[in-house]
Amino acid sequence: MYKYELHMHTKEGSACGVDTVHDMIKKYKSLGYTGMVVTNHFYCGNTSVDRKLPWKDFVMEYARAYYEGQKTAKELDFDLLFGIEQGYGGGREILIYGVEPEFIAERPFLIEENLELWSKEIRQAGGFVAYAHPFRNRNYIKDPNEVPDLKYVDGVEVHNYCNQPEDNEKAQRIFGNSGTILIAGSDMHGVNFENANGVLLKTRVKTTAELAKILFSGDFELAIGE
Repeated sequence: MYKYELHMHTKEGSACGVDTVHDMIKKYKSLGYTGMVVTNHFYCGNTSVDRKLPWKDFVMEYARAYYEGQKTAKELDFDLLFGIEQGYGGGREILIYGVEPEFIAERPFLIEENLELWSKEIRQAGGFVAYAHPFRNRNYIKDPNEVPDLKYVDGVEVHNYCNQPEDNEKAQRIFGNSGTILIAGSDMHGVNFENANGVLLKTRVKTTAELAKILFSGDFELAIGE
């Protein structure tokens, strides 16, 4: 089985990121991970990218960690994939898999904080949309107890390593029998950790599109705190 991180940040794209993509690759590799998805905070989140940039320039700068990390990833035989964490209001966020930066760059209307719009565009392209860390209780989240509307997503991150245990337990309890796809991620922002979450795949994936197909199939296992 091959272990992949589905939710993590780097300082190149997230204002709250602590370490570089190169440092994060080395850390995850040392812990036995085969790959990771860079899900830095996008336009409607805690991004470190200048929002005054023209849209295409903004997206390419946002994707800098993904592009610049490829050399380190190749040297370490590590799979580095592109993803997005995007806010959609009230401090709530979604995770996006299955599309490349160029797809986002050609859609300037995605500047909107609009869950329905993002869901439609990503799904039409074969991408996978997941709710990030449901029920997280933080001061920037307007209503942490709000139950997300599953019609706009394909999965739910029911195990987030940086959530409180009770948050994850509630997510598992509420969404465990909902018929939606359950995923796990760590939400790490720096290299100061020794355990993390992720998914276990039967085959390696080289693109985020390949990852999305496997997530849709449900043919994977969750790696919790490993």
